[in-house]
Amino acid sequence: MKERKTYHHLLSLLLVGATILLAACTSEDSDELTTTGSTLHVVPYIASYNHTHYTTRAVTDGYSPYTPDHDLSIGLFLLPDENPTAKSIRYSNGEWFSKVAVHNDIHYSIFGYMPKTEHITPSIVQGQNEDEGKYTLTLAGIDAITTEDVCILTGIKDMTGDLLQGNFSYTGKEDNNSVRLMMAHLLTAVDFHVTVDEGYAQLRTIKLKTMTLTTTAEKFSAAVTLTPNTFGADPITAVSYPTTGSQYTFTLFDNADGEELSTTVAIDFNCYFAPTLKDALTLVSTYDVYDKDGVMIRENCTATNKLPDLGTARGQKVTLNLKVNPTYIHVLSEKPDLNNPTINIER
Repeated sequence: MKERKTYHHLLSLLLVGATILLAACTSEDSDELTTTGSTLHVVPYIASYNHTHYTTRAVTDGYSPYTPDHDLSIGLFLLPDENPTAKSIRYSNGEWFSKVAVHNDIHYSIFGYMPKTEHITPSIVQGQNEDEGKYTLTLAGIDAITTEDVCILTGIKDMTGDLLQGNFSYTGKEDNNSVRLMMAHLLTAVDFHVTVDEGYAQLRTIKLKTMTLTTTAEKFSAAVTLTPNTFGADPITAVSYPTTGSQYTFTLFDNADGEELSTTVAIDFNCYFAPTLKDALTLVSTYDVYDKDGVMIRENCTATNKLPDLGTARGQKVTLNLKVNPTYIHVLSEKPDLNNPTINIER
């Protein structure tokens, strides 16, 4: 079977500010509310995925409010600050809550990322000497494979004029401090779509039980060099992904009873990883085989795929179509047969 590649560039997130209510602290974000100054408000907007990079204009057609499907926080650094600490803008119970305060006529450089979690350790350092004017934001402790779409702030603007990447400056107002934020994806994404071959499905039923993805590192950091500018250029001038540990296994799918595979409706799941790990991924699938009378023929069959080099960079997504079939492209067992089928990778 001829392999076909399907790549999707991840469109950067566009976050647009508007007034929201101030809420009390939550257990995750223990930093106290600032009692002086005016609260800095944001409300996110996100564009649909397509084959283009994010726009440098104000909100355009195709953008819609970004509503997370789970609680999360955005972390913001407000410089100058002798000991920079990421402050929280949190989404919870269907609302966005801000804990960030700014002061009238004070000039800030604002940097940020999401999600702000307990296991990701953020830090920011301003460059010196020949690197003066640059900033390095580091996010440490990210799992080698994760379900978190880690993003970094690449532009900030109040509610007037166009939103340009590269600008991180903001001047506090006495009130109505609403800002727009532009966020770019730092990781590579992969979507898995699992089906069964139509001809094979007439003879056997497959129930998928587990799928795991293993790579050659346990955790990594994303160290991002940002060069602010006023003309809309991409401020990300360098990114490195140093790793620690030798192995990490991530569970993509787990169903002890098994989920029956369809010929048309795929079982879907996704994950994210550092682009440097794109050619160091191994997929292991476990499934049961039944005849068409519902009698189990083989239990806990295991198929192993060393994934091909996905050829992806940060902010890109690849779709892998996995199809159970007794014929094979990538060999998963020495003697594939009717009762021990392979899983083909169609890219």
